[in-house]
Amino acid sequence: MEERWIQSNLENMTIDEKIGQMMIIRAYSKGDEAEKNYILSLIEKYKIGGVCFFQGDPERQVMLTNMFQGSSKIPLFIAIDGEWGLGMRHSEKTISFPKNLILGAIQDESLIYKLGKEIGSQCKTLGINFNFSPVADININSKNPVIYDRSFGESKENVTSKSYLMFKGLEDAGVLSCAKHFPGHGDTDKDSHYTLPVLEHDKYRLDDVELFPFRRLAAQNIGSIMVGHLYLSKVETDVNRPASLSRTIITGMLREELSYRGLILTDGLDMKAITKNFPSGIAEAEAVWAGNDILLLPENIPLAIQTIKKYIKEGKISFDQIDASIRRILAAKYKLGLHLRPYYDENNIFERINSQKALALKAELMENAVTLLKDEKKNIPIRQTKDINTATLSINTDEITIFQRRIDDYTKARHYHLQPGQLNEKKTSLINTFKQFDRVIISIHSEIGTRFAFKELPTDVINFLKEIEKMTEVIIVFFGNPYFTDRLENFPAVLLAYDDEEIMQDITAQCLFGANPIKGKMPVNASSTFSLGLVNERASLGRLGFGVPERAGVDSRKLLGIDSILSVMVQTGATPGGQLVVAKNGKIIINKPFGRLTPLGEKVEKNTVYDVASLTKILSTSLAAMKLYEEKKLSLTRPLKFYISDLIHTNKEEMELGEVLAHEAGLRAYIPFHKETLVKVQKTYLPDTNFYRQHFSPDFAIPVSEKLFLRTDYRDSIWYKIYHSELRSGKSYRYSDLGFFLVQKTIEEITRQKLDEYVDQNFYRPLDLHYTAYKPLEKIPISLIAPSEVDNYFRNSVIRGTVHDMSAAMLGGVAGNAGLFSTATEATMIMQMLLNGGHYGGIRFFQPETVQFFTSRYNGSTRRGLGFDLKELNPKKTENMSELAPASTYGHLGFTGTVTFADPENQIVFTLLANRTYPTMDNNSMHVKKYRIKLQDEIYKALLP
Repeated sequence: MEERWIQSNLENMTIDEKIGQMMIIRAYSKGDEAEKNYILSLIEKYKIGGVCFFQGDPERQVMLTNMFQGSSKIPLFIAIDGEWGLGMRHSEKTISFPKNLILGAIQDESLIYKLGKEIGSQCKTLGINFNFSPVADININSKNPVIYDRSFGESKENVTSKSYLMFKGLEDAGVLSCAKHFPGHGDTDKDSHYTLPVLEHDKYRLDDVELFPFRRLAAQNIGSIMVGHLYLSKVETDVNRPASLSRTIITGMLREELSYRGLILTDGLDMKAITKNFPSGIAEAEAVWAGNDILLLPENIPLAIQTIKKYIKEGKISFDQIDASIRRILAAKYKLGLHLRPYYDENNIFERINSQKALALKAELMENAVTLLKDEKKNIPIRQTKDINTATLSINTDEITIFQRRIDDYTKARHYHLQPGQLNEKKTSLINTFKQFDRVIISIHSEIGTRFAFKELPTDVINFLKEIEKMTEVIIVFFGNPYFTDRLENFPAVLLAYDDEEIMQDITAQCLFGANPIKGKMPVNASSTFSLGLVNERASLGRLGFGVPERAGVDSRKLLGIDSILSVMVQTGATPGGQLVVAKNGKIIINKPFGRLTPLGEKVEKNTVYDVASLTKILSTSLAAMKLYEEKKLSLTRPLKFYISDLIHTNKEEMELGEVLAHEAGLRAYIPFHKETLVKVQKTYLPDTNFYRQHFSPDFAIPVSEKLFLRTDYRDSIWYKIYHSELRSGKSYRYSDLGFFLVQKTIEEITRQKLDEYVDQNFYRPLDLHYTAYKPLEKIPISLIAPSEVDNYFRNSVIRGTVHDMSAAMLGGVAGNAGLFSTATEATMIMQMLLNGGHYGGIRFFQPETVQFFTSRYNGSTRRGLGFDLKELNPKKTENMSELAPASTYGHLGFTGTVTFADPENQIVFTLLANRTYPTMDNNSMHVKKYRIKLQDEIYKALLP
């Protein structure tokens, strides 16, 4: 079929049509009707072989492609110079992937294939079937004005392997690829757009370096090779004859010596490297004579056809040569499926070429490129964040950057920025300011709109950095040209991020703090210290990162129902608001504050603090028990009387901590301690003045609300009631708050510390949590805390900042069952630590087997581990989580509307904090409507296979 199609077309073409078939002309999709009609006229009159689109609108480009293809006798090549994707030509409406120099730093080369395939897929969406990529030039010259970041770097092996994978990805997606700029444009210091670069290397050097990638790509049958406009003075005898017009180089070297059988095309014939020495018509004819199959961007089509026909008549070009080129062109078009005359869907173009999947790939590429150039004191990634006074300074920016904002998610820092030209004005004040900091993270940003091709880091900036480095720890993060890092080699810590784009800033901050590993490998020689191939890999510290859902294997399109559920929750009064955080594979993919603190109050923010209620049991009490168990200070089978002497001679003296943690100790569910301290006045219960005062005093020192204080000695009465409470007749499962009071007391007896002090010292401070605490009013502004209820049955006030649970409040706000406050993000961090097997931020909190033991089912329970709630396996009992969650999922539910679950099989942490109890705890809509389960369902339904 292929040969028949080729032969049929070949036999029915005139010589003019054959020459036209060898031309690809310039086109735009800007909406210019005159230009559109002009292109149509060239297609119909000269039967040109293709169009190359430049700037314009991608949606309009698809429409024009269908129109142009429909007008063409033989299907057209629709080409683009899209080295970093469609964004190279449609920067405002499409994704610009990292440039090749950034890709050159990536060690996981499978990502390059994925990128090629993604770019190819996007090209196909626009009807593009020919992409002038990859750049196979080896950028040896750091002053190269035209190749530079378009090259994969200075290593011939690296350039070759990445060029191969890019071409394979493109062609597997159904797009013709093109290696350029033969025989190698990487060691020039002139731009062929404006003049003719000269390459003064002999054949031995060319074989060893410049030709190395092309030789291997030709052997692998890459679809096409573009010949560059550069003069090889020791190969081409005709002075100033560019390689693109050289028969010695194209036919002799590429066709015969390299045995290349694919398409050969010129670089743009409208570039000054050609037009300065070869007028239109002559340039095209000389290009065909030299051995090119395709003439790219001829300036004068009729003159070019006329001159080529003249060369044929004079015998300089044979008919056989023309036919051979046409055969190659038609074979390539057949391979692309153009003989089937495909029509390209013009609907939803923007959404299809700007998918979250593509953005996830872009982020993954950038993450893999970040390169650690120097780390003398092994400070990167940053482990210690607590109690380190940190500042950041962004140089060459007009405002606080994305990089600095992301740092806020990992540590508290003061941010400064320095605009271009402000150094002399602000130098002294900044130096004095930085004296008070333990660490200064300095980011240097490329100038907007420049490529830094002929610039370097200014001496005054380097001297300024040196002065800061004398005073405090300095980490330099450079967003720019890797060649400029030569002036940073004397600083102790340098991280290279290559590009100033916001997504790279975000990712680099995550790498700096250990949320992502650091894997990049220096693709160029900047100096003897920062040399080609330099690599300092760093493993992730297990901190949570941030990314689009697709990066973690979740389809963002299927998460749209979450917003609807949250909206319904607020609109129907299930809760005034809340926070939803979901992490997958160690990355936060959803971080949604929603609603308000109260129905008419302030909006919920990411740092709004909630009473987490019974989540306290796993985010505090169980953590403490796990640590003591691991340290062999606590036994799960030893009777409680050995830890709590007051239990001797009670019905609880032989009780074991394991059965208490699993709610299988026969304990009652709870005791309403507060009811015995109230007095009935008419139809209302009020605090009995024998037990309460409205002002603090040594005798009334327990704050049960902001303006109500319980008798100090009443705490002992509560403990007495717990110790001497009746037991149930058996030890079957019964959820009990009383058990966690006993666990609390056990922990405090062993450690000789209050529970809140112990967990803060051993968990919250090492994790650098800022909003997780008991008694939050001691450290957190009340304006950040969501109220939990308008209490009209006990405290008769708005409960805000003191624990909602009455029993925990009467114990002073610190209890084993409740009392903890947090944000959804920080609760998720704790759960991620457990999901990591007890490791987070470079700190080992537990051995993995400890986490596994406590989060596994206790003694055949259908629902409970040791402190942790697991998926209910008994279908006759109330479900506690999504039926789609695996049985190994663990976490807890909270009375105030909270929930957090960790799924070790799918590596998911799901956390919802809310105040459904405001204005009244009688509001059971969240439970009745199963909103927590419905939200969790949406996550599982969105998992990609």
